[in-house]
Amino acid sequence: MTVTGKGLRRTRARGLGDGPMRMRVLFRSWLFLAALSLWCGVAHGSDKPGNFTDLSAEIHQQVASVELVAQVEIVAVHRLLDRALSEPGMAAVSGYLYSAIARKVWKGATHKQLSFQLNLGDCEEKLALGARYLIFAKRNTFGEMALSGCDAAIVESDATGVLAQLHQYYQG
Repeated sequence: MTVTGKGLRRTRARGLGDGPMRMRVLFRSWLFLAALSLWCGVAHGSDKPGNFTDLSAEIHQQVASVELVAQVEIVAVHRLLDRALSEPGMAAVSGYLYSAIARKVWKGATHKQLSFQLNLGDCEEKLALGARYLIFAKRNTFGEMALSGCDAAIVESDATGVLAQLHQYYQG
């Protein structure tokens, strides 16, 4: 959780309970990137690059479990404030609300402008303003589009293999 107040930015001290959770998040991120790297190596090393008959099992599962799959460019970032944890002169940030322009949508919304949120409890990394991402989002309990974790937003430069699969799958 990030706390801001009067121009200062403070983060709470990490307790003993945060270590195992952080390790699980890092391990899942590493595992996803390792699988993606392995797939990219296999796809580019084959005799017939781009000849995909179906999505890989991991990507297929991720696409099936979400409502929105899109390539977006972040145009605005807003803080989500937690009023219950905020105190006078201090605002507790619980996540970020992103406004983005959809460059390509494979599943879900047809609007050019999208908004989605990412809670710090799900991912402590902040998406960069002006950067392009491949996102996998679904509606939260309030009906708003939200990412479920760090692996639900892939930087465009790291997503070339997944983008190729999506292009091939939805064209063929």
